[in-house]
Amino acid sequence: MIVLLFGAGQGFTQIGSDFEKRNTRKKNDSPFSESKNWGWLIWSENASHYRPIGWHVDLGVTYMAGNNSNDEEQDYDLTTTGLPGYYLEGGMEHLFRKKNKIVHYFDWGLGVKHFGGQEKYELGDVKDRGSLNFGSAFLRAGIHNVWQISKYNFIDQSIGFNVDYRIYGGKDKQAEGKYLSPLASTNQDKLVGQLHYTLGFGIKMQDGLFIVPTVQAPVLTFLNFTNFNPSHYWFNSRYQPVIFTIKLAWLWPKSGCPKVFDADGERQSEQFQMQ
Repeated sequence: MIVLLFGAGQGFTQIGSDFEKRNTRKKNDSPFSESKNWGWLIWSENASHYRPIGWHVDLGVTYMAGNNSNDEEQDYDLTTTGLPGYYLEGGMEHLFRKKNKIVHYFDWGLGVKHFGGQEKYELGDVKDRGSLNFGSAFLRAGIHNVWQISKYNFIDQSIGFNVDYRIYGGKDKQAEGKYLSPLASTNQDKLVGQLHYTLGFGIKMQDGLFIVPTVQAPVLTFLNFTNFNPSHYWFNSRYQPVIFTIKLAWLWPKSGCPKVFDADGERQSEQFQMQ
């Protein structure tokens, strides 16, 4: 019995040690590292057939969540709601070659986006509604951290900035007589600069090809700001932008004959690579 217990204890100790080593190795490995088992990596400089640069296209839907506190302790009520809009962006991906546990790639893009919303004014039997719709051209850039959760999936989060310039819409409906609220309107300026946070769930379709559904929201405004509030101000209400996108990203192929690896990450012979 003592021998069996000792043997079992030794076995459990060895299993625990192996498990700890695997966890330690997994924590230390970057999803962009030069690990031997490259098939589990998001991208590898030596093993991948693709360069650390590529294109991306983002298609999505925008929404502005309304918020209003100007009707507190007032006889009138203001109700704000958002309306869906579109989002379109195209740009480039730049992966960092060196192993890094915090930042893994940088991306930037140019595009257009549309926002919409409305404010409903009620005072007794008087009811009116003012709508807003506008589109902006924008420049966006962000630095990304990737947390790999399985062989083909990863969490992608980034901090970035965007500079928007309104190119259509945004007219003052109150000045045009299309919204009869007696309160003075305050509308957003054409130029807006913001710091934003993006969270995504990445899918590695194959070597060099990725799909990443994301949600993006500004966290502060650094151009035309009011107390750094990230929301837009229209009529007498604030609207917090939220953007839902699907990113399609693909890397540029390497020139020449790429290195060939087997399933275990071992490099094959030059003759095998030429076949």
